[in-house]
Amino acid sequence: MATEHEVTTGLPALDYTPRLRSFLHHEFAGPGLLLVSASAAMLTVNFGGAEWYAHFCHQDFGLALGERTIKQSLHHWVNDGLMAIFFFVVGLEIKRELLAGELKTPRKAMLPAAAALGGMIGPALIYFVLNYGTEGQHGWGVPVATDIAFAAGCLALLRGRVSPALMVFLTALAIVDDLGAVAIIALFYTDTLQVQPLLIGATLIIFSFILGQFGVRAMWPYALLGLVVWVAFLQSGIHATIAGVLLAFSIPHTARYETRNFSARMHTLLHRFDDAEREWEKEGRKPIQDVIVNSRQQSLLRNMLDEVHHVEAPLQRLEHNLEPLVVFVILPLFAFANAGVEIDWANVGHRIYEPVTLGAFLGLVLGKPWGIFVASFVLVKIGLAELPRGVTWPQVLGVGALGGIGFTMSLFVNDLAFVGSDPAAAVQLVSDGKIGVFAGSIVSAALGLGILLAFSRPGSAIRYEEE
Repeated sequence: MATEHEVTTGLPALDYTPRLRSFLHHEFAGPGLLLVSASAAMLTVNFGGAEWYAHFCHQDFGLALGERTIKQSLHHWVNDGLMAIFFFVVGLEIKRELLAGELKTPRKAMLPAAAALGGMIGPALIYFVLNYGTEGQHGWGVPVATDIAFAAGCLALLRGRVSPALMVFLTALAIVDDLGAVAIIALFYTDTLQVQPLLIGATLIIFSFILGQFGVRAMWPYALLGLVVWVAFLQSGIHATIAGVLLAFSIPHTARYETRNFSARMHTLLHRFDDAEREWEKEGRKPIQDVIVNSRQQSLLRNMLDEVHHVEAPLQRLEHNLEPLVVFVILPLFAFANAGVEIDWANVGHRIYEPVTLGAFLGLVLGKPWGIFVASFVLVKIGLAELPRGVTWPQVLGVGALGGIGFTMSLFVNDLAFVGSDPAAAVQLVSDGKIGVFAGSIVSAALGLGILLAFSRPGSAIRYEEE
């Protein structure tokens, strides 16, 4: 039904959102596309397209920078290049949460931080015990991380049944979890260091921080620095995605001026915009109404765009602008390039019981929920934190189970974990890890939704909001 505003003016309401934009911002759009991409890879490899898939993922592309030439397969460009942008956005999210979100104060950060730590230790221990003394021992980091997109998407299915605070808790937990995963990659899954490119990259990151301190808000200097830093880290032996996170922390988090100044300046510009219309009419000019603005109004519109640009912090603007690229391009490409596991159906029963497969599976399904639950329970009982309003202990266990949806981050670590192994053995270890991650993520999603459905009631979220 049309609103009164639409009927009287013929214009859409101020809060009108086009259908395409509404779909793209839907909480299930990103996880759905990710699932489709992963499924497409699995079906392609297992139903006659294995040769084409291998050719597609391993064809080489080169990048020449002066005397240096970087030549990698498409698979490596996605994992080492595009995923650096993903981790850059992760870094922006972490910085935002630390500055103005659920991690701003120690009291607020204590519970999700402890839960995330427990959710990393639990899976790592289970995996390590099952793989101790084997070639797969180094893959203990595979079941440690949570895929925030899938986990939040599952929780969104129960939007009307659980307290909104539960989503906040899950998001904050996943942010800390991502930070832990980045640290694990940097400390434990990094090749031999090359000091000179590392020093170059570190120096440029420090310079990027200095630019922010001097009030540089234009994005092109940071983009240029980011490209050089990425190449330096790639050459240094440290995984290039770490450069994305570090550079994100250098992006300025303050706007050019405060919001109250923006309101006053826009009010002035709008008055001038109306005055420009009246001045033209007084001079006897006849603009084409509702189609084109006069030259003075056009200049004022440019000023308004500048004001809109300057009132938004570069950190927020970048996160908002890059999110569609990450959600709808980078992550689906990553899923397609990494989810292609050829399953030997004749021996699939045997592969399930391989230490790497079992470690990844049980780490996600058992280690994650109990690690998150126990760490949260202990912290609350000793008085260092309290449960969010409207959240119960069974629901914490349910969220912990959703934390076992590893997928994107687990696949990423799985691809790094077995690099030092014998090449033939590494291929099998990576394949076993992927099977464990897929199975563990699916079971964790079902388990988490089942627990939350059992311990929540319809309308609970509305009741908590009203209170």
